[in-house]
Amino acid sequence: MPSVTSPAASSITRWTALEIAARVRDGSVSAREVAQAHIDQILSIDGRLNAVVLRRFDEALLEADAIDRDRAKGKSLGLLAGVPVTIKECFHVRDLPTTLGVDRFRGNVAANNGPLVARLHHAGAIVLGKTNVPQLMMLYESMNPLYGRTLHPVRDDRSPGGSSGGEAAIIAAFGSPLGLGSDLGGSIRQPAHCCGIFGLKPTTGRLTTQGALLNLHGMEAIGVQPGPIARSVGDLSLAMRVLVAPEGDQSDPALPPAPWLDASPHELSSLRIGVFEEDDYFATSPAVRRAVREAAEALRSAGATVRPFQPPDIQEAMRVYFGLIGADGGADFRRMLGNSACDAQVSQLLRLGSLPNALRRPLAWCAERLGQHSVAELFRSIRTASADEYWQLVDRRNRYSDRFFHTMDACEIDAILCPVFGTPALRHDTSTVLTRAGSYCMLPNLLGTPAGVVPWTTVREDETTSRPESRDREQRAAIQADAGSAGLPIGVQVVARPWREELVLAVMAHLQALRPTSTLVGAN
Repeated sequence: MPSVTSPAASSITRWTALEIAARVRDGSVSAREVAQAHIDQILSIDGRLNAVVLRRFDEALLEADAIDRDRAKGKSLGLLAGVPVTIKECFHVRDLPTTLGVDRFRGNVAANNGPLVARLHHAGAIVLGKTNVPQLMMLYESMNPLYGRTLHPVRDDRSPGGSSGGEAAIIAAFGSPLGLGSDLGGSIRQPAHCCGIFGLKPTTGRLTTQGALLNLHGMEAIGVQPGPIARSVGDLSLAMRVLVAPEGDQSDPALPPAPWLDASPHELSSLRIGVFEEDDYFATSPAVRRAVREAAEALRSAGATVRPFQPPDIQEAMRVYFGLIGADGGADFRRMLGNSACDAQVSQLLRLGSLPNALRRPLAWCAERLGQHSVAELFRSIRTASADEYWQLVDRRNRYSDRFFHTMDACEIDAILCPVFGTPALRHDTSTVLTRAGSYCMLPNLLGTPAGVVPWTTVREDETTSRPESRDREQRAAIQADAGSAGLPIGVQVVARPWREELVLAVMAHLQALRPTSTLVGAN
């Protein structure tokens, strides 16, 4: 039976990771008290959420006791001393399986922690368990045949997002102050937006992907990037100090020996921010537009230079993104699945990816005639590629990146403020239909740039019914996403050039200080 959470324990679960580590180090609270409070919180809420699908509570309490003994002996404690953390299911945690929701990997039990998990542990973090993902990490919602569906922290009819949805849900529900996720097309940032918390996708290649079970093996044109999820910008910075190897990553010699730079103050008067509310690829919901507009005005009023910015040719960017992701026709996903049960939405995507190229143009024409413009665009963008075609896609990505950064230079901006995702949190089983709503968070993956999410506002009642009626399945799903969404969180996204995480975090810190916190899910 779940333990009854005391008022004191309830207060502990509201502390940030920075606060927990400081109080464990000074002895004002024990690591065991902190771990037990979060375990009790998980036990009290996760029967509904289904976020922490693999648990190590007994081991966590033993590790907490060891930290308390070290403190009593006067030993030096790490940056994350006594901080409970949760880990996305794709990362290896010793003695727990890594499956991506695929039954054939049920026995894939890790003998050791992966490098990033090991760094967290070495810094004093206490791993409580692993969190749910969509099967093969393919969707903007989190469910699979092995572990089932994860619910939104405050709305049963909504998804917390994906693929780091279980991670975002348990952090927003105060079961964990800090988590480790991964991001290939918004998989950290879209769940953070949906759940009203903070997330950071670092520069591609900043953190190692060793010690994880990932998908799209060998497809390095768009690199998956691990990153932290939390309820404050300070905790994201703290996590990055631990996750970035100080003198180069010995576990992954392919990574450059780039040291971590803590976010400097960056006076707002020195910052030049470019802003856009829509990308001319997917129309954003009213609350999404308002959030960006309000955040931009807050920065302007506080002294930043804020000017309009329009990304160049998002149609080209998204065709390259989807072309690269789907270049193998889904062969890697099918190889990973083997004979295991396949999620219904994953099956839809695999069918789309495996269609013969000769059928795609006529199918796109038919879809257009039937008013299915979004489906037609995906037929045109996703096709099995030859080696020559794949190399051409990589070349197009490189040329697009050059064009994008030249546009930033011409506009004289240091960072970009924009939407995270086109809608609020999705209704269950609609993420395949609304794949293109992720264009806003896919773009930084294509560019390899750092990008972070700040929760800003919640949907208002008058922002739930603005889209025109349409025959297009995507637009109808977007109408349903907006309908009944009042009160759901809405985040904004900050993007900077590669290797400028400290600038992203500095802008995020200003936004955190300026935001209307009283309206937010998971606000401290």
